[in-house]
Amino acid sequence: MLQTWWTVYRETAVKLIMLGGSIASMIGILVVFLPSPSELPRWAIGLLAIAATLVVLLLLMEWRGLQRAHIYAGSDANGIRRYMHNWIQHGGRVAIWTRNMSWAKNPETQALLREKAKHGELIICLPQPTDQTADLAASGAEICAYGDEHLESPASRFTITHFLRDGSRVAIGHAVGESHVIHEFDSRNHPSFYVAADLVAFVRA
Repeated sequence: MLQTWWTVYRETAVKLIMLGGSIASMIGILVVFLPSPSELPRWAIGLLAIAATLVVLLLLMEWRGLQRAHIYAGSDANGIRRYMHNWIQHGGRVAIWTRNMSWAKNPETQALLREKAKHGELIICLPQPTDQTADLAASGAEICAYGDEHLESPASRFTITHFLRDGSRVAIGHAVGESHVIHEFDSRNHPSFYVAADLVAFVRA
């Protein structure tokens, strides 16, 4: 699990280490070439204030990014199911790209998906239809079975919430070692969202 955390958050850790090194270097220069802290000129105080502000902003931005990554043990099927249930429940119209819907084979999620289907808020894309998707199709879901011979099932699975509406977001799950990692992106600031949306549009066509 520790290796997974490092893989997921390595970029953030490197940024913080580089920023810390830059600030330490700047403070070292000020200590060597300027008078005592009580006699610092205004420009040096202003420079330190700007550096401190940038550190706070970067920490806030990185913290926001960290909150969009969820790490589960590969064996934590219940945790993954709970996440998916909550993601779909509050997601309006959803488009699900999945392999076989195995994560949804529990009474609570099945009931939620049927309710979504009845309101025309459920699109499911998968290689081949299953008994579960046939039941959902009868309730009104749009099932897009693209066929293994036409498109290999990607290693990632994703679900787009508020599909084709303002505020759309995508949760992309994939394996990292023995863990399952889910990243969240929205339609405003990440190309991964548009790749996912294009895949859904492709198989719907």
